Amino acid sequence: MTIKRNSSRASTPKSSYTRCLVEEYLLVRNQLECMTPELLRIFCDGQAGVLKHIGAGLSAMYPGHQDLPIIFCVFHELERSRAPMKVFDGPGKGRKPVYSLPLDDTPRALLNVIENSHYGKRLRHDLTYTLREILGAARRAEIPEVLDRRSLSAYRAELDRRGICAKSMEGKIFNIKCLGTLFMLDNETMTVVKNELRSTKLEVGIEPSQRHAAFRENPLSPLDYARLARVASEEAYATKGNRQTVQRLFITAAALALLSFLPERISDILGMVVGENVTRDPLGWSSEYFSRKTDVDRSFPYLPDQLTPYLDDLILLGAQPGPQGRDFANLYHHRVKIQSPLFVRINLRRAYSRNRIGELVKERTGHGPHAARKAMVDYLAEIGGEPIDVLDLLGHKRIATSEAHYSVRATAIKRKKTLGIIDDYRAQLTDSKIFRLPTGRLIDLDKIARDLDRA
Repeated sequence: MTIKRNSSRASTPKSSYTRCLVEEYLLVRNQLECMTPELLRIFCDGQAGVLKHIGAGLSAMYPGHQDLPIIFCVFHELERSRAPMKVFDGPGKGRKPVYSLPLDDTPRALLNVIENSHYGKRLRHDLTYTLREILGAARRAEIPEVLDRRSLSAYRAELDRRGICAKSMEGKIFNIKCLGTLFMLDNETMTVVKNELRSTKLEVGIEPSQRHAAFRENPLSPLDYARLARVASEEAYATKGNRQTVQRLFITAAALALLSFLPERISDILGMVVGENVTRDPLGWSSEYFSRKTDVDRSFPYLPDQLTPYLDDLILLGAQPGPQGRDFANLYHHRVKIQSPLFVRINLRRAYSRNRIGELVKERTGHGPHAARKAMVDYLAEIGGEPIDVLDLLGHKRIATSEAHYSVRATAIKRKKTLGIIDDYRAQLTDSKIFRLPTGRLIDLDKIARDLDRA
């Protein structure tokens, strides 16, 4: 049996050529138990255009064909191997401006001071980036690229022009304070930085963040996220659009479903790799990874059964499973082999970006992905949970963090429940014409009515 393609049809018109390629592919495919990337490369003789025609033809004739994910994966690999490296002059569409100095241009001596400091890993990372931003501001201001009062003034002026929120400004000023202590800046400069940090903290305490205020104006519950996930999944199965549209809907549905049960941080969600951080067996999906922010163990022997169909759809991406799930297993093992992210683009190699996932979630909920954590805290408070439950479910590193988030709504929710109980009790006593004042004294409403009649 041969799987070589007949190249004599190269002069066939495009539509006929595509149809002939699909027929030839299906003829070969029927003789194979499963299609692999290696066999696809042999079939197309390393020509990405052949796979492009086959993928387009199969998508039109058999939208749920099980080979489509692998075909598009190999097509993008061949395209990337022959495409020249792109050089971007600026941030480009959808890219944020770059304010930091390139890492190679940052003095190694300054970086070594940060790396050898007593600060934790995450703070060292933040300090390195803040130092690069300060030196970048100095370069744009055409002043010496050193850490001093002049470069800090240029950086502070840029922060004002960027219009960042008070909470982000607090983090930036705190990093400046740590850098000043680490590099032993003069006392006058450190006094200015400390006063600036104190002022920013007061501003944060007075005005909540815009995202926090927006969520409080239009709050959601985990159940709302689950309902929206179901709607997105149904749209994916009903959509007759192109493959990218269908995949985008499956990605949206899985993200919303995951946030409704386990509202992980977006960096942890996008870092999930099939076969490494999340695995599938006959009993369901399981996870094994540590939070990128807190290093807290976020492993679960098995994720909730309700998540299984949504995560399975991320493997199938619209392809219909074959007998006994044979095609699903083939696609799953292919994703494991190439170390494919769970939330992946159509080439099965590149994970979705933070901004794109945020846009997809916000289109459905009106809030970013992080708002699901607020929704879960409110839900735990409503069902009588405690801060320790918030700590376990959200993966905080310290109980103080969980208590701070829990106290935002817990007090108001408990007060509302208590007032409801009191109102019900008063209604019952009012029906019997007798109730007590807060002092404990009994009040007879019939006696009051008689006294009023006599008056």
